[in-house]
Amino acid sequence: MEANTDRGKPDAIEWATMELLDALGRELGLDLRDENLRETPKRVSRMYREILAGVGETDKKVEDILDSTFPCNNDHLIVVRDIEIFSICPHHLLPVHYKLHLGYLPQERVIGVSKLVRLADVLAKRPVLQEQLVDDIAKNLMRIDGALGAGCIAEASHYCMVMRGVKQADSKTVTSSLKGAFLEQGVRQEFMELTRRVSTNVR
Repeated sequence: MEANTDRGKPDAIEWATMELLDALGRELGLDLRDENLRETPKRVSRMYREILAGVGETDKKVEDILDSTFPCNNDHLIVVRDIEIFSICPHHLLPVHYKLHLGYLPQERVIGVSKLVRLADVLAKRPVLQEQLVDDIAKNLMRIDGALGAGCIAEASHYCMVMRGVKQADSKTVTSSLKGAFLEQGVRQEFMELTRRVSTNVR
């Protein structure tokens, strides 16, 4: 498949996509003359740069999000539920559709609730296992100034199970990670109750 030179030399992701399309043509008979494929390498490059924006300097991006805190007398749980984000499965590079519920127990300082969503989004924009994602989110919530505990629950639809293999379109995978005070029975129970209404419409 010839490189498109409309804007100069293709980047590495475009070249790799062209190689993949060539391989699909050889192995599966994909018609590379299809006009719909002409700009595909450029589109794929832009797509991966967007959906994998959390790759590279992840720690710096997370630090910037957590850097701005505000004084607050609240010493009760702060929970944001039903955060809808996408990630990529590192095993098949297929999408994972998440509903996340996360929270933390502040002591003297808090961060803006939108920052909680941004934190989850940055950490999800990587090829990452669901089990690792919830743990990374909970660990980073514990970095909020004075946080006594944190937790994350994730319910996900994995397209490596929806589109291929066992083809379970309605299956959901649920994982959780609890840190600090969230391991105590009372705090754990309150967090679970606040996030109990896990959505059944992830897809």
